[in-house]
Amino acid sequence: VFRYGMTAKTSTKEKSPMTNNEDMVQDQTISYFYTQEVNDVVDGVITYKVKFDSIGVVTSVSTKDSSLKAFYNSNVKDSMYSKPDFIQYNSIISENFFIRVTGKGEITDVYGLEKVYEKMFKAFGDTLKEADKSQIKESFGNDAIKSVLQQQFQIFPDNEVVKDSAWTRSYETQLLVFPGRNSLSYKITDIKTENGETILTIDADLATEILKDELKDKTVTYKVENSSFNGKGTIHFNLTKGCVVKKETTTKIDLTLKMSGGGQSMSSTQNVTTNMNVNILK
Repeated sequence: VFRYGMTAKTSTKEKSPMTNNEDMVQDQTISYFYTQEVNDVVDGVITYKVKFDSIGVVTSVSTKDSSLKAFYNSNVKDSMYSKPDFIQYNSIISENFFIRVTGKGEITDVYGLEKVYEKMFKAFGDTLKEADKSQIKESFGNDAIKSVLQQQFQIFPDNEVVKDSAWTRSYETQLLVFPGRNSLSYKITDIKTENGETILTIDADLATEILKDELKDKTVTYKVENSSFNGKGTIHFNLTKGCVVKKETTTKIDLTLKMSGGGQSMSSTQNVTTNMNVNILK
């Protein structure tokens, strides 16, 4: 049985005509506490039974003249608890579901969410049409949960890795509205023994490229004029137990966009910083 705490902090600063060309800063911190129990191991694929024990959210929006803060805690049934934004969190708390993880650390499947969806539908008053139910399942389905929990697992390569050697992994992603590709480089920088267990230190570097820097909808063309992406992280991995014990990553995105349409054009700048911390709990 493993118990984890995970905290994701995202800070977004935007300056555009939508913000009256003044800086608007949005901060969000989400904290997850959850339990994983090894349910089965078949041909190197591990099935974990997972349960979220608590979830907390802090959000704030601030401009030069005003600021607004909101707090959500899954353990406290107050006015925030019933807001639609948090129904998915309320519904998943204390409900068991399952994930399958390969021996290399990649989550391949999330299943057993039926009770979670029943609670979500009930929270909306059982007035939902089938199309609405499908949309809810899609917005808070396998991919959404997988993207959160995958942060806890370290993906290893097919070949053997020795100290000071590196391996890479790349995958396509979404950078705001633009398609992009993340390329991650990993390197084992330290190997030590603590209490009879082998602990690896892995350094990670992120490089990102935009695959298409211009997009059009019916009336507006969006074009990237300037961009900057970088990310770094450190992972401590218990090789004896086969689990991450600590992970800290930071990514930064800086974009300047030009929006044009109807003979007019305007610019927008966005700066997004994300910090992710994962810790195994004693």
